[in-house]
Amino acid sequence: MSTLALMRWLETTPKRYDKGMHLLTLGRVSSLRDRLVDMAVTGPNCQVLEIGCGTGAVTELLSDRGVEVTAIDQNPAMLELARQRLQNKPDTNITFIECTAAEIDSLPEQSYDAIIASLSLSEMSPSERAFVLHQAALRLKPGGRLVVGDEVRPRISWQRFINLILRAPQALLGWLLVGSISHPIPDLAGELCATGLKVVHEDRWLQDTLAVVTAAKNK
Repeated sequence: MSTLALMRWLETTPKRYDKGMHLLTLGRVSSLRDRLVDMAVTGPNCQVLEIGCGTGAVTELLSDRGVEVTAIDQNPAMLELARQRLQNKPDTNITFIECTAAEIDSLPEQSYDAIIASLSLSEMSPSERAFVLHQAALRLKPGGRLVVGDEVRPRISWQRFINLILRAPQALLGWLLVGSISHPIPDLAGELCATGLKVVHEDRWLQDTLAVVTAAKNK
């Protein structure tokens, strides 16, 4: 079992981020990324907004599907690695933007067939996360999908207790290293429903601590 509590520290060393996330999630991050893309890309010529693209691992998977991607991240070093990852793929249709997740309110509404957020919402406060999810829902086309992969709170009480014990040392280390930690999202599906979207699918890994939740906008 692992935790994403050290994710902020990995973000301070972008070149180690992918390997670090692979170790922290016991390799499940690859399954999470594949599932994000499978649930987001529902057909050809999709327009996808990726919130928190990081080093471009999901961006590359989207590119391989031939979709048009707008990928945002607030970390310039991460964005540079993402650009380098895709630079040898001349047929890609990707736009990288340096901005925070909250700044998606400057993007046009009803413009995207899918929006992906991968391992970024758990770093936000509940109020900030609610704002970002609301803005994301506004930017979906009718019938579009919001697909979120992140650290979540286990649904069963004994799993929550074990997770709390196991993540405590890593959470403390994360706080000492960078002064902040991620927080498992208590009810990711409920927060997506609060935006007016309908949850259509949910996958869980790592003893219920890592999830991909897909919500759709009415057509």
